[in-house]
Amino acid sequence: MMKHPYVDAEHHVARFQDQSVVDRYHLRPAYPPETFELLNDLIRDEPRAVLDLGCGTGNIARPLAAYVERVDAVDLSLPMLERGRTLPGGDSPKIRWLQGRAEDIALEPPYALVTAGSSLHWMDWGMVMPRFARMLTEHGVLAIVHIPDDSSLPWRDDYSEIRQRYSTNPTYQPIDMIAELEKAHLFQRQGERETAPMAVRQTVEDYIAGQHGLSVLSLDAMPAEHAAQFDAEMRALVTPFARGGVLTLQVVGGITWGKPLRGEG
Repeated sequence: MMKHPYVDAEHHVARFQDQSVVDRYHLRPAYPPETFELLNDLIRDEPRAVLDLGCGTGNIARPLAAYVERVDAVDLSLPMLERGRTLPGGDSPKIRWLQGRAEDIALEPPYALVTAGSSLHWMDWGMVMPRFARMLTEHGVLAIVHIPDDSSLPWRDDYSEIRQRYSTNPTYQPIDMIAELEKAHLFQRQGERETAPMAVRQTVEDYIAGQHGLSVLSLDAMPAEHAAQFDAEMRALVTPFARGGVLTLQVVGGITWGKPLRGEG
């Protein structure tokens, strides 16, 4: 099996069960509506069933349910699933909220589409990719959905430096996940798309609170004084870019899709 690329991955995945992360997760950027039209276009087979892994509060599962017959939304964090049920669309009879690990939870394939948001990097690729390959229909694909880092944000570099100093995972190094999967013969890329930018208005305070919806900035894991210092530095950083205390962000949804493979040389 392929070794997981991140050390102590399970420890950091557990942070998504922290109530402080769950309570602020909705303040992270949502995918533009066009994202779900693009995902719908990837579905070519029957049944129109989708497996959404690492679903969190259902940022993919809830909007996508309108396009398909069924969404199996899987996450290890029960608090995330419970919150997802209370959010708009979370009570859809098309969504099955399932608690467990992507590596071994009992599922009901076949699926015409498997989706994973900002969660696949925490999974054991050597286990999940061959499993996805077995569960997909003939034309089914794995769609890796993300919001690309916006290097055009005027505070991006300073934000990265502040986040690194206060992160509860200071040894984390970003990797090109798609390239790593391809190198391990676990994924064959077939296409990529990005949505048009969507303007999102958010107060400075909500933007800062949304940072604590990240596992590495969980208030349950940060010393209180560090959290207060982080918030103060972020407030000083972004406030000059706000108008009336409100920031305007340009959010883009990105999708890379292709065939999960069994990792055979």
